[in-house]
Amino acid sequence: MVQQSGQTNRFHRRGFVRAAALGATAAGTLATRVAHGQEATPEAPGGSRVEPGPAAAETTHHVAQVNGIAMHYRRAGSGDPLVLLHGWPQHSLMWHRVMPVLAERYTVIAPDLRGAGGSAITPGGYDKRTMAEDVWQLVQSLGLGPIFLVGYDLGAGVAYQYASAHPAEVRRFAFMEFGLPGFGYEQGMMPSPDWTNGSNWHLSFFTLPDIAERFLAGQERELLAWFFWHLSCNPEAVSGEDFEAYVREISKPGALRAGIQYYAAVWVDAEDNKASARTPLAMPVLGVGGECSAGPFMAQILEPVATDVRPVVIPGAGHWLGDENPAALADALLAFFGEEGSA
Repeated sequence: MVQQSGQTNRFHRRGFVRAAALGATAAGTLATRVAHGQEATPEAPGGSRVEPGPAAAETTHHVAQVNGIAMHYRRAGSGDPLVLLHGWPQHSLMWHRVMPVLAERYTVIAPDLRGAGGSAITPGGYDKRTMAEDVWQLVQSLGLGPIFLVGYDLGAGVAYQYASAHPAEVRRFAFMEFGLPGFGYEQGMMPSPDWTNGSNWHLSFFTLPDIAERFLAGQERELLAWFFWHLSCNPEAVSGEDFEAYVREISKPGALRAGIQYYAAVWVDAEDNKASARTPLAMPVLGVGGECSAGPFMAQILEPVATDVRPVVIPGAGHWLGDENPAALADALLAFFGEEGSA
């Protein structure tokens, strides 16, 4: 996640008690939907899940063995390949409002990164270079490429390493809501003078996985409620169903620690990013920020590592772009990737 500017602090002055109440509200919403038979995802023949939606945009679920791990991924649509990489504490579910729209034009692949969602929870390998290799091997196993690439939050760090390692295999790259370690991310690890904001306290805390896990284990619901409340323009944008899904996933044995290690890899990631930046990205790069969050700052972050950067701000959205304004996000991505065909 990125450091908030003083101008956006007003969006984050919420109490922890109110955040916990959001989690309770989410649970109540889910219970209501279950009671009315609305919660379950339909099952496809053979046990694979298919999400509802237009036939052309149906999303199927698969598992591939890549780089020594089992990687779950969602697939939808047809056309040129487009890969979506999620952030934390989310997983590939975060794309479900955007994916059907993109799938009308592209073959969309949304994997769960190691340690998240339906993918393997491993003891290590959470530096973004290793995680990028996971995704690279998945793309190769599917016979796809060159690809359009989207990375969000910590997944943007993975996507950057992917694009740096395989520049000829990335046609265009959208980088969303993240500060690259080695190029500004560390500023967000500094204590804020206004601790009522404190939006980025976790960046430092999570560099100590043993301590962070010890204090947070059993508090996953409260942690997620805090995140989704404090980093948004619309604190209720994440639905009750989605909230419960995220709670279930990070409550699995080892999942919380895996997510913490996404952050704890910061010093390795910083050195890897500095080395990769010696050869700036040449493909077009879109820096995407939410109006109540990173905003146009995304493009500034990318200037040291890419030569062709364009900014876009998603209106009415904080950090959770795919939940707060999925229509505007989908439009921005379609416009950016569609430029290649019209050039």
